[in-house]
Amino acid sequence: MQNNIWKQSLHLEPTNGWLNDPNGLVYFGGKYHIFYQYSYEVNGGKKYWYYVTSEDLINYTDKGVFLKPDTEFDSSGAYSGSANIEGDTLAFYYTGNVKYKGDYDYVHNGRGHNTIRFTTKDGVNFTEKVCILRTEEYPNMSNHVRDPKIFEKNGDRYLVLGARDSNDYGCLLLYKNMEYYKTVYSQKNLGYMWECPDYFEVDGKELFLFSPQGIANMYPENKNVYQLGYAVIEEGIEELETIRDFKILDYGHDFYASQTFIDKDGDRVMYAWMYVPDSSYTNPTSKFGYQNCLTVPRVINYKNGKLVQTLHSSVRSLLSEKITGNKFDIDSWYFKKVDGESFTINIDKTIIKYDNDKLSILLNENGYGRDNREFNLNIKNVEIVFDNSSFEIFVNDGEFTFSSRYYPENHATEINANNYEALKFEAIKIRGEK
Repeated sequence: MQNNIWKQSLHLEPTNGWLNDPNGLVYFGGKYHIFYQYSYEVNGGKKYWYYVTSEDLINYTDKGVFLKPDTEFDSSGAYSGSANIEGDTLAFYYTGNVKYKGDYDYVHNGRGHNTIRFTTKDGVNFTEKVCILRTEEYPNMSNHVRDPKIFEKNGDRYLVLGARDSNDYGCLLLYKNMEYYKTVYSQKNLGYMWECPDYFEVDGKELFLFSPQGIANMYPENKNVYQLGYAVIEEGIEELETIRDFKILDYGHDFYASQTFIDKDGDRVMYAWMYVPDSSYTNPTSKFGYQNCLTVPRVINYKNGKLVQTLHSSVRSLLSEKITGNKFDIDSWYFKKVDGESFTINIDKTIIKYDNDKLSILLNENGYGRDNREFNLNIKNVEIVFDNSSFEIFVNDGEFTFSSRYYPENHATEINANNYEALKFEAIKIRGEK
């Protein structure tokens, strides 16, 4: 078999099998605990949680499969969830999937989506799983209620769940101190299911991030089969009734199911899944026995009326020597330009070009079904993280981002630009558990 030139240096990805949503992200007990949805099958299958730890988001310990579907409440899969620090205890909340045998549509009948909780005080010993909400207890919902996240405010603990109601409208289901509180809909049509809700406060604003399904091409900015975006909740969670002004969070082909957490420096950090489910495009790494990765970690803030994303310090710390010359063959590198002038980057058949207030991203054959896209943008500054088979673009201090996988036949690169900076990246290090 050919050499795998697409194995990445900066991104968490499986050595075999399937990766999807980031789960249970938390800094606790002097370590980062990072989980993601995992299947042993390369094209996806029964879901587990895979587990890695790190003290610095550079050096990782691979702890293997962590959460297994082994109870009556999650027998068909341990679906997505989150972690929450509660005093000296770390509590996990996740969705247990159960598919009953029979002639069911598995949307309105035949499926259990149970909210399950377990805890630890030391990150080593964990309590038994407890089912805290069963499918039949959710009010006026279909069988699709999942992905719990906790938001704490003024001494109250809100359990946030993404949902599809009995009439096939996407919505947010809220519990306050484990009692049903309210169901929140959107002012405009935002599809039939809201996945991976994340509700948090940053820079004095409450924000709701979520992934609506069912609005592809409904609005001009919706280019993917499923979207990921955010809404600012000016009125606060207590007064929240309707989602307004939904904005796309990242305009690339591969960005979905994000989750945030607070890092050791107090910053709000985000990872996302670099893929979108049910997409028409493919990942040729499947022939090497694995698919998908997480984004690099990003710091998120709210500035000038926008949620902005910037590179986490751990990513910047991996920058190394300067790349000399405008032609080179390097698979993991960094590009920066701050003068707002035009540039063109060619890598194999991929072209990233900015000229006359237009950013063009042309993947061509390297996209494996990912389309070419153009955006009208006045770029004042730009940073791009290139890895072996992905790139993440940050424009105007992170006000606009674009994340995509691509699969070049080689990494022969040519830059046509003046006054730019190009640097090599060192690789993250992942070791097995001793």
